[in-house]
Amino acid sequence: MKKGKIFLILMLSVCVSALAQTGVLTSYCRTDTVKIIKDTADWSLIVYRPVNCSLVLSAKRADSSDCNVVFAAPAAFTAKNYTDIVGGFVGIDTVIKNPTEQETGLCTLDGSDVYIGGIEDTSVYFPLALNSGTMCYFQQMLLIHSSEKVPCTIFGKQKPTFRRALAAKYGKVCVIESLGRMDIDSFTEAMLILGITDAIYMDMGTWSEGFFVDINNQKTIIGQLKQNTRFQTNWLWFVKDGKQ
Repeated sequence: MKKGKIFLILMLSVCVSALAQTGVLTSYCRTDTVKIIKDTADWSLIVYRPVNCSLVLSAKRADSSDCNVVFAAPAAFTAKNYTDIVGGFVGIDTVIKNPTEQETGLCTLDGSDVYIGGIEDTSVYFPLALNSGTMCYFQQMLLIHSSEKVPCTIFGKQKPTFRRALAAKYGKVCVIESLGRMDIDSFTEAMLILGITDAIYMDMGTWSEGFFVDINNQKTIIGQLKQNTRFQTNWLWFVKDGKQ
């Protein structure tokens, strides 16, 4: 396929002037909107970046009154029985040893440190999370590892839909979400264009509801399809440092 030019347009949606005025750093979720144009493709993504936050997993929905959680969104898949988390899961409030289904990747979270790797390393990282006292862990579909695309075939010929992933770019972690419907290969390609080195999928489809809190303490609900929100079993949180 002939390669065309790629254009990136970055629009910062958060103003940091408040920090300059107060001189005090706060914990919040920064959002950047990115437009990628490649050949005839036109993709729009939103990037959620933790600022002075730790990343943790929880099997409980964040309390709306909890001012320490500044981002929350589903992480691991929920099983077909609508009650179980798919795969091994170590959260701040729950440890589950459920079997995987078709998951190809794993992720560990320890403060702001995130590791994303292949499911074959489960025997190393699951016990590590169990015994660390601070580390969280979940299993999902691996999309990018060491700047290389990892084939993801579980969606088959599914029509394009909204996508979300936990991603890292040379150690800096973020969550990336498509603002329009995309097939999984296009979503992965878009993240590679952004320079993402590692990425693991996050549950979406009709399970997509979450929220973020910006620098002005304004809470915004995210997610497009929310029919199964009431059945969500687990969440990735950005929490204020030292508050998990």
